[in-house]
Amino acid sequence: MSFFYLGFLAFSLAGMIICDRRWRLAFFHDAKRAWTICIIVVIAFLIWDALGIATGTFFRGGSPYMTGIELAPEMPLEEPIFLFFLTYLTINLTSFFRRMVVRP
Repeated sequence: MSFFYLGFLAFSLAGMIICDRRWRLAFFHDAKRAWTICIIVVIAFLIWDALGIATGTFFRGGSPYMTGIELAPEMPLEEPIFLFFLTYLTINLTSFFRRMVVRP
């Protein structure tokens, strides 16, 4: 059991939080909106993952860097955290670039 990947995700999320706080991009701009978007998108991706697992398209695979803890068959603990990270990253990037385009 290794917590390397989970730790890397936590470290990366910390960086996203720092950027968000510095430029007020997502949660520090409108927390209710950011939470709503994140929850809806993560649930949609988890449903997508469940369908992929059910059809045999997705599988966990082996990795020495993951905890080995599964939330469901073929669904590692790290998956929802990774999906949250991707959603948060997308919100931060779109908010940042939107501001760059709007400002001269």
